[in-house]
Amino acid sequence: MVRYLLMASCLLAAGCFEQKGDRPGDPQGNGQKDDLAVYEAVFRYRLEKHSVAVKPADLQAYLSVNGKDPPAELMKQLRKDWPNLKPVSEEPKEKGLRIYVEDLKWESGTTAVLQAGYWFPTKFAGEGYFGDHHVTFEKGKWVVEKVTGETSS
Repeated sequence: MVRYLLMASCLLAAGCFEQKGDRPGDPQGNGQKDDLAVYEAVFRYRLEKHSVAVKPADLQAYLSVNGKDPPAELMKQLRKDWPNLKPVSEEPKEKGLRIYVEDLKWESGTTAVLQAGYWFPTKFAGEGYFGDHHVTFEKGKWVVEKVTGETSS
């Protein structure tokens, strides 16, 4: 009987401990989701696409996370490479390039999917793009692995 109790308690203890990367959004196994790092990876991916025709220092864009201003810490990180970024609340009435991320969903400890896109005004109407950005944790950082469901107008 004692042997069975000992075996049961060992099995129970082994099943109760998570391993690194088991928790959604926690690849380091430190008990913290890293939403900001995922947002940063996707913003960098989108900004790099826009920076092809314009130098990063000249690119002006307004950023939003779930329809609101991004956290100050995120803006600070991104402004190191794109100094003219501003939060969406500072956008003059639909007159600038707006880049957004929203609807972050964790699939595992090292993968997430979120929608991201951009919108900008034109002479007659606005033009935009969005897609589902699949992000993975590789070699110590978050990277956009692929984009699916792309739509542009």
